[in-house]
Amino acid sequence: MTSRFASLLLTVLMFTGVQIVPGQHSKRFDPTSYPAGSFHVSSCDYSVGDFTVRIIHAKRVYDSSAPPPSYCRAWLEVRREGRILSQAYFDDIDPVGGYFGIFFPKNQPLDDYFMALKEGDYDGRLLLIGKDGSLTNLPGGGLFLTSDKRYIIGCHDSDYESPFVIDIARHQLVIDGEKEKLPGVGDWYRDKIGYFYTEDKEDGQLPDPNQKTVAIRRLDLKYLKVTGDVISSVKLKSVPMVDYEKWQKLGDCGSSR
Repeated sequence: MTSRFASLLLTVLMFTGVQIVPGQHSKRFDPTSYPAGSFHVSSCDYSVGDFTVRIIHAKRVYDSSAPPPSYCRAWLEVRREGRILSQAYFDDIDPVGGYFGIFFPKNQPLDDYFMALKEGDYDGRLLLIGKDGSLTNLPGGGLFLTSDKRYIIGCHDSDYESPFVIDIARHQLVIDGEKEKLPGVGDWYRDKIGYFYTEDKEDGQLPDPNQKTVAIRRLDLKYLKVTGDVISSVKLKSVPMVDYEKWQKLGDCGSSR
C-alpha cells in the first residue's frame, strides 16, 4: 500500500466516523467469533432520525490470559435499512480499575443528537450521532451542556483529567486541555461571570482549610480560551457546583455478569 493511498484511506475512515486503532484493523461484528461460554454478547438499538444506532458488546467470561479481547470488545454502528454506514470500534477495552464499555445518558439531553460515552483504557470517548447519520468521535468523560446547549464541557476520562470544550453544531473540539497542557480538573462551577474549574490536586492531598484563596481556571466561551484566576475560599463555598450528565451504568461491557 502506498503512503499516498494509506493517507487517503485514513482520511476517508476518519470522515465516516470509524475509529482507527494503531496497529489494528477496524472490524465488523461477527457473532461466530464470540461463542457462548467464552463471551457474553449483548446488543441494543436506538432510533436517531431515519437511522438506527446499534451498540454491541462482547465481554469475555473467563480469565484475561486468553487471546484478545482480554476483557471487552465493543462496537457502535450507525445503520439505515440494515446497512452499516459507519462505526466506532474498540478492540480490547481495559477496565483500568473503573467502568468500561459504551454507555448512554439516562435521558438524551440533545434533540438532534444521540450521545454515548466509551469508558476504559484511560481514554474516554464521546460518540456524537446526528439525525443526519453523522458519527463523531471526540474526547469524553464527565461532562455537561451549557445552558444554551451550544457547548459540551467536561474533563477527559484519562489519567490526567484534562478539560475540554466541544462545539456541538460544528462537531469540533474547540478547547483541548491535553494539547494546551492545562491543569487537570478538580470540580466545575458556574458563577455570574461564567464557568470555571478548580485545579486538580495531583498529589491527592486535600485543600488546606486555612487557605484564603483557591487557584481556578475560567472558560472564555466568546474567545474559546482558558485563563488563570483565583477565588477566595469563602466565596467558592457559595458558588454552585455543576452536575455532570448521568449515564446508564447497569453493568460493564453491556453485562452485569
